[in-house]
Amino acid sequence: MFEQIVLGMIQGITEWIPISSKTCVILAKIHLFKSHASANELLSYALFLHLGTFFAAVIYFWQDIVEIIKAIASPQKPSSDGRKILIFLLVTTILTGLGWILNHKLAAITQSFPRAQVALMSVIAGLLIVTGFLQIKTKTTGKRTPTDLTIKDGLFAGLAQALATLPGMSRAGTTMATLAFLNFDKEYTLKLSFLMSLPVILVANILMNYKAFLTLGIEWIGVATSFVVGILSIRAIMAFARRINFGGFLIFIGTLLAIAIMIRAID
Repeated sequence: MFEQIVLGMIQGITEWIPISSKTCVILAKIHLFKSHASANELLSYALFLHLGTFFAAVIYFWQDIVEIIKAIASPQKPSSDGRKILIFLLVTTILTGLGWILNHKLAAITQSFPRAQVALMSVIAGLLIVTGFLQIKTKTTGKRTPTDLTIKDGLFAGLAQALATLPGMSRAGTTMATLAFLNFDKEYTLKLSFLMSLPVILVANILMNYKAFLTLGIEWIGVATSFVVGILSIRAIMAFARRINFGGFLIFIGTLLAIAIMIRAID
C-alpha cells in the first residue's frame, strides 16, 4: 500500500509540470521499490496511474468538457468555442496516436541514444526560456484563446504531443512550449495542454489496461492517490500561473525542465 501511495503522489505532482511523469513513476518503481517488471509492464502501470490525474483534470475543467459535449450534441453551431476545442482535440489525438505507433517501433532505438533525448528536451527548455524572456522584454503576452483555435494549431500541437511519446520526453513541457510559441494566453496554454492529454490517456488505458478495469487490485490505491494529489497540484499550478507574468511563468517551467535534464544527465 505504501508503494502505491508514493507512486500515486509522484504521478499527481509530475503530471502538470514539464518533466515526464511516466519516467518519474517508472524510475521510482525501479530504484525505490526494486521492481523487476518488464518495460511493457512498467509502462502499463505508469499509464494506469494516469487515470487518477485524468479524473482530476476532468473535474477541474468540467465546464470546458461540458461545452465540448454540447458541441457534439449541437453540431449546427460551428463557431462555438466548445466545437473549436473539440476539433482541436480530435486533430491532436489522431496525430498523437499515429506518433505513438511510429515511436513505439522506434522506442528501443531511441533508448539507445540518450543524448538525442537530452538534446530534444534541451531545445524545448531553451524555447520556453527564450520565449519567456522575449515576452518580458517586449512587454507582450500571449493573447489567443480557444476562440482563435484553428486546425493548423491542432496540427502543430498534435505533432508536438506525438513527439512527446518518445521515451523520457515531457508531454507537458513539449505541448506548453508549442502553445506558447503559437501565442496562446497563459491560462489557455495550460488548459489546452492538459485537455490534450485526456483522450490520449483514456484511449491508451483502454488498449493497454482494459483488464485492470475489471479488477479491484491494489493499483487502484495509487490511482486514488494520484487523483487527490492531482486535484491539489493542478489548482496550485493554475493559481500560480494567474499570479505572475506569462514570460516569467515560461521561464519558470523552462528552468524546471532544464533542471530535470541536468539531473538526468548526471544519472
